[in-house]
Order: sequence, then C-alpha cells, then structure tokens
Amino acid sequence: MGFISQLYFAMYIIMSVNLATIDLKLLVVFDAIMAEHRVSRAAQRLGMSQPAMSNALNRLRYLLKDQLFLRTAEGMRPTARALELGPPITRALKQIQEALEPAHFAPSEGGSEFRLTLSDHATVVVLPRLLPLLERVAPQVRLRILPKRNSAIEEQLDSGDVDFAVGIIPKLPRRFERQDLYEDQYVCMMHRGHPLAGRPLTRAEFVAADHLALRPLESVSVVDQMLKRHKASRKVVLNVTQYLAVPNTIRSRNLVACMLRTVSEHFAGDEFYLSPMPFDLEPMKIALAWSRARTHHAANAWLRQKLVEACAGLGQPAARSRSRVGTRRSRAPL
Repeated sequence: MGFISQLYFAMYIIMSVNLATIDLKLLVVFDAIMAEHRVSRAAQRLGMSQPAMSNALNRLRYLLKDQLFLRTAEGMRPTARALELGPPITRALKQIQEALEPAHFAPSEGGSEFRLTLSDHATVVVLPRLLPLLERVAPQVRLRILPKRNSAIEEQLDSGDVDFAVGIIPKLPRRFERQDLYEDQYVCMMHRGHPLAGRPLTRAEFVAADHLALRPLESVSVVDQMLKRHKASRKVVLNVTQYLAVPNTIRSRNLVACMLRTVSEHFAGDEFYLSPMPFDLEPMKIALAWSRARTHHAANAWLRQKLVEACAGLGQPAARSRSRVGTRRSRAPL
C-alpha cells in the first residue's frame, strides 16, 4: 500500500471529520504521543513546548470526538480509537517523510540518526567494527541501538521505529529485504583450567559436561534446536541471556559454553580455550534486514553499505574456521 493510499485509509477512519480542518502537524503530534506515551517527551521529540503540544492534542480530541489518550500513572494510555488510527497514520507519515527527503545523502552534512535493533551477538562483534568506520567517514551520523526481539522486528521495520535489524534474522514476509553479512559457527568455550580443555571434545564428553546455556528470553536456544536434530542434548546447569555474562561465569566454574566463534574470539585470550563442536552443526547466517519500501532511499543504502564494509573479514569457510579453534589464541582485534 502506497503512502497516499495509507493516508487516505487513515483519513477514512476519521471520515466524520471535514478533511479541510485536519492540519498534518496534528497527525505528527498524534504519532509522537503514540510513540512516547508522555506529552512532555513527545514535545521534546518534536521540538515543541509542552503547552503547544497539549493544545494540539486538545484540537485533535475536538476534531475526532474522542479522548484519544487517557492519563495514567504509567503515562498516556491510547483509547481504542487511537489504537485503530495509530498504524495507518504512522506508516503514512513515514512514507511522506521519505518522499520529501533528498534523493542524495551527504553523511558529512548534518546530524542524521539511524535506529538499529541488534542481537546481543551483533552488539559485541559488529558494533565495535562499525563505529570507527562511521567516525572516519561520517562523524556527524548518530546511532540509536535497541535490543533485537524477533517477535517485534516486523512491526518495528514497518512503523519506522528502526531502520535495520542485524543478527540471526527469522524468515520475514516479502515486504522486507535482507542481506547476509557473514556466516558464523558455534564452538565450545571454557577456561583453560577446565579438565576438558586442551583438545577437541568428543560427543560423549560434550553430553556429560556441565553447560552454561545462552537462551534468548523469547525462544529456545538455537544450539539446543540443532542438537535435537542430531538426537542429542546437553546438561545445562546455568542459563543466561547475554553473551557478556559468559566469560566471568565460566572463569569461576567448570562449565562449557556454546558460543558463536566471532564472539568467542572477542573474549578468548590465554585464560580461555576454544574447542570445535563435536557435532556437525550448520553455520549461522548473520544478516541485515530492512523494509523494502526504503531500499532505494539514499541514506538507507549508504548505511547498508557501511554495515557490509564493517563486517568484511568476519566469518570464514567451515574447514578453515575449525582449524583455528582448539589452539592458543591472543585476543582477536576489533
């Protein structure tokens, strides 16, 4: 659905109102309050005073004959009418903005901001490579980073709340584009004092060992899903949700952590040992996803290219990758 048809749809919902009385800025105010849930924060977002924002909201309430937002202890709660209006108005405003933006993007001019939702893995591995690159070529560009939740990716990209999602991306509808950045593989990470350190693990040792598992809040661990296909399992004694929790935890206990290789190499120094997985697990594709509607947008295309450049050299063919684990390593450069 194009932005004009989306805007007409939004207006159709409020068909009892004379369209000539609707100021486009009122819809921008509505969209900001929907996003921020507080009038004061919405005013800051739009560079308006709070009295001006409140006045605009009152005009909208009068025009639409609905309270739209109810004041609660948690902020402004949208009414049923506001929830109905929200998605089409957000999409229409986003596409109007894109239509009016310049055809060329000059990153050295002005302070453009990009919003990315990154997996924990991408935050550790990709972000430290992207930031120095942007600092060299576009120091005025700002990034806003949000944690990646697979269940929210479609809504975030559709609404424009985020420009890109980076990480292990689930299958998305055809209205989204994706580009594989590199492949990664799982390895077994443990401290060098672990009884199993020093040589590749056998399947029997892997199954019998105590494991620390990285398990996302909203889904089953990818490792456990792949092990199940091999009719195998592991003995998990501790679950964490973030990669950053792993090194200090396995320093203090004889635990094995199944980690993506690039993350393991980021943490691995003389005190850690990396062993190949004793199961032939398929490599994981680290990808970039965005809305197809923004594919030809100049700023979007520019940052996509920078992400590809930042990931150059990450990930290797499986045989070469495996030949590098299980050996003494210094900390991998960022």
